[in-house]
Amino acid sequence: MESPEADVPDAGAFLWDWFWEIRAGQASGFNGANPVSNSELLAWLQITGNILRREEVAIIRAMDTRYVAEIDKEAEAIRERETTK
Repeated sequence: MESPEADVPDAGAFLWDWFWEIRAGQASGFNGANPVSNSELLAWLQITGNILRREEVAIIRAMDTRYVAEIDKEAEAIRERETTK
């Protein structure tokens, strides 16, 4: 999964890119996007050798929470459109 175009401040660009790297390895479930688990995040850190501070983990978690919520909203809108046909 490639990082979508977004206006991200330079200081946070690495977190944006890392978030999309982490999401690329995340499988979707039957109900849409699954949140990234602690073990998946740990595996990504071990594979890449990247080091995250506590604050950066919190930011990536917040990004993931928002991503999953937006995917859920999109899936619900699609279901609604399909049922009104």
